[in-house]
Amino acid sequence: MHKDALAACAMEQERTLYRVAKTLLRSDADCADVVQETLLKALNGAPFIRNEQYVKTWLTRILINTCKDLIRKNARTQTVELSEFIPAPENGEQRDLYEALQALDDKLRLPLVLHYLEGFTVKEISHMLRVPEGTVKRRMWTARKELRELLAEEAI
Repeated sequence: MHKDALAACAMEQERTLYRVAKTLLRSDADCADVVQETLLKALNGAPFIRNEQYVKTWLTRILINTCKDLIRKNARTQTVELSEFIPAPENGEQRDLYEALQALDDKLRLPLVLHYLEGFTVKEISHMLRVPEGTVKRRMWTARKELRELLAEEAI
């Protein structure tokens, strides 16, 4: 794939990449850095893209790996995050859902966000996360179950 075509496609996906990064990282600055690093890695890997229909999946996989690298790096260093909380939506009902979603483990939250908010198929998510499709389905089922429980507790 030509670098100009990849750059145009990557710029179209920038918002999606940021939202996916936000599911794994808490800091807006970290999310922006990870998206930028992902785009640079993608441009360097442009000659290796064989099938252009999988560019979005490929970019998302690079982003997830870059997020995990940053999480591992941050785990080795002692830092204090000044803004621990992600701004929640103003609407009360959406705020409850948002807070419940944030309470889920990353392994459960990421497939839900990729599927329901970003529109990836189970097969694409399976490829991105490098787990079997059955694992993706199980994680999504478990995440929905935990979300129902969390939202039921908040409603009481």
